Amino acid sequence: MKINRTSAPLYVQFELTESCNNKCYFCYNPLGRVKGKELSTQEIFNILSMLKNAGVFRINFNGGEPLMRSDFVEIIEYAHSLGFLLHMNTNSTLVTPDIAKETAKYMKSICTSILSSDEAQHDKMTGRLGAYKDVLRGIDIWRENGVDVEVNVCTSTENVDDIYNIGKLIAYYGCYALCSTRYILNSPENKHLLLNRKQTEQLIDSLLRVKDEIPTIVDVSLPGPVPFCEVSEQYYEKLGLLNIPCQYGYGLARISPVGIITPCAISGDEMGDLRLNSFSDIWKSDSWKKYVDMCHIPKICTKCEEFSQCRGGCVVYDESMVAEGLTPMTRKWEK
Repeated sequence: MKINRTSAPLYVQFELTESCNNKCYFCYNPLGRVKGKELSTQEIFNILSMLKNAGVFRINFNGGEPLMRSDFVEIIEYAHSLGFLLHMNTNSTLVTPDIAKETAKYMKSICTSILSSDEAQHDKMTGRLGAYKDVLRGIDIWRENGVDVEVNVCTSTENVDDIYNIGKLIAYYGCYALCSTRYILNSPENKHLLLNRKQTEQLIDSLLRVKDEIPTIVDVSLPGPVPFCEVSEQYYEKLGLLNIPCQYGYGLARISPVGIITPCAISGDEMGDLRLNSFSDIWKSDSWKKYVDMCHIPKICTKCEEFSQCRGGCVVYDESMVAEGLTPMTRKWEK
């Protein structure tokens, strides 16, 4: 079985830096993951030009925390001049009115992170006292300057009970969307943070409750899709309302702060180095063949009648669990 692959990724996740002022212990992109000197401003400009020539349509800037770079506004100004649709993931704690005013010229919305409706718990999870007040202040600044705000919740056993309350909180602050990515195992020490079947179903119910009961939140989703086999059959239709199919390796790519390309922001599968080769050459190389042929997805998934709906779920989520000897829920894995 093969999948139709675009001539260029639909969008690129571009990590501008691995530096971050928060210290989230569950982060998929911890400090020290990236080796080497980060890209200079000119190198980023060169890569953006490569992406434009390759036919990339959308860029999502993230990190780390992209606002840690002093040249952030200069970078998004140049990206906008090339005609990209721009978006950004930020913890929103470093934004100032001036930064927000400049950002609003080049992008209409950003995604930020809230981990709990409780101040003490949010600060605990981000590893920084004052982070809760800072992010809420940041949301106000974005909105006052005409930038719409989406909120992502990295959902684990520590906050799965709080999803609806987070929905109410962000509605109060005028955010337009809520998405949840399930915690992806980043360390054997954090296995206790993984959601079980019951908690995954609880997450789905909470998101749909937000969707049904809070009309100002117009978009609710699971961008790290949940495979149908990880929930009870009664949840299949519900998942269809929330899942955003994974485009790992065929519809998206990630560029690291040192110019390495991987299939997505979480994957460690290095496909090429933009300091050595062009983006188009790397994207068209044979190194991506396994994604086109879907060799990275368990065979049992491709044979499933629900495959067109979930495409096996979040590939990296599954890989991280299998690597630790944790078979996800009911799935029977084939080597």
